Amino acid sequence: MNRKFTTALIGTLFLGMTTALQAGNSLTKEVLTHVESTQPLFTMDRIEFSAQTGALFSPIGLGPNTPTYNVSQTDLRLGWMLTSPSGKGEWYDGNVEAIAELATGVVFSHYGSFSVGPTGLVRYNFVQPNWKVVPYIQAGAGFVYSDAYENKDQKALGSGLEFTPQAAVGLRYLLNNNWSINAEADFIHTSNAGTASRNLGTNAVGGLLGFSYFFDKVWK
Repeated sequence: MNRKFTTALIGTLFLGMTTALQAGNSLTKEVLTHVESTQPLFTMDRIEFSAQTGALFSPIGLGPNTPTYNVSQTDLRLGWMLTSPSGKGEWYDGNVEAIAELATGVVFSHYGSFSVGPTGLVRYNFVQPNWKVVPYIQAGAGFVYSDAYENKDQKALGSGLEFTPQAAVGLRYLLNNNWSINAEADFIHTSNAGTASRNLGTNAVGGLLGFSYFFDKVWK
């Protein structure tokens, strides 16, 4: 093997190794960037404003003289992403979100005419790389003021102030890095925890449809 051939071979190998290292470094940066940018809507400290509307039905009374209490409900929510997804792609990967809600309802059967009140919720978003559909589960509690108690013919809601423990499952469809469309199935229990003589309560199930807008927090 002559000297020129040896020199050319060493040069070719060195060039090949350099090119491979550069390509590997570029790929590593690309992967890391992808992981870091996985679902930027759900990174820690992002804020979510959402609005949704739908209906809740309690068709079966919980006892004698309990009403079917059906409500058309509209919710305004402000969420705060407390954690970020790891980006590892495990089926359970996701983040935790705290939500403050204002719930308003118009009763269309059978007792009372309206309900309004705040709710605190904790949500877990199941976030996967490149998924446009993001499932979530949530639970929380709040209270509402309702005029249903004014009707003495029913024994479910006996106080103007009622408590609302609740749970839900939902899906988001991500439109871009700022917007999503949301669909949600809800269960809400309403009662006054024994603070009034009438307290059979109501159990309502139903669905909500709405949208979310995501943005960075405005405080430091």
